[in-house]
Amino acid sequence: METKRKPHTLKTLAITNQIGEILFVSNSYEGSVHDKKIWDDIAFDFRDLNILADLGFVGADKEYSNIILPYKKAKNKDITELQKVINKGIGAVRVKVEHAFNGVKRLKIARNKIRLKTYQVRDQVFKIAAALHNLRLSFRTLQNNS
Repeated sequence: METKRKPHTLKTLAITNQIGEILFVSNSYEGSVHDKKIWDDIAFDFRDLNILADLGFVGADKEYSNIILPYKKAKNKDITELQKVINKGIGAVRVKVEHAFNGVKRLKIARNKIRLKTYQVRDQVFKIAAALHNLRLSFRTLQNNS
């Protein structure tokens, strides 16, 4: 009996600014790796940035006071209306981050399964795609200012 081979996953942490420009891309991690583990491994000074993160970074707000996380629903309790409003505000700002990732994945090689042999090459593909996204974004802002 033949078993299906699952594609190897790569996980990369990226930091964007409020206009969707990618400021930092971490090295890629193979397999199932938690977001907080990547956060702990990278050597980047987050003290100068105000960071809106998702719930994959629970615990990072204990290390840095400039991280804002959405509120999480407790096991048997709902979140308050104020917490829901705050979560919607965070989500409205974080949508630019998701748009930046979609801009990177416009290149089909970054979106589809990459059949390259070494993960270092696949890591470079993502970084090149992020640089091309930033280039496209800079040309867009130049055209809008003209």
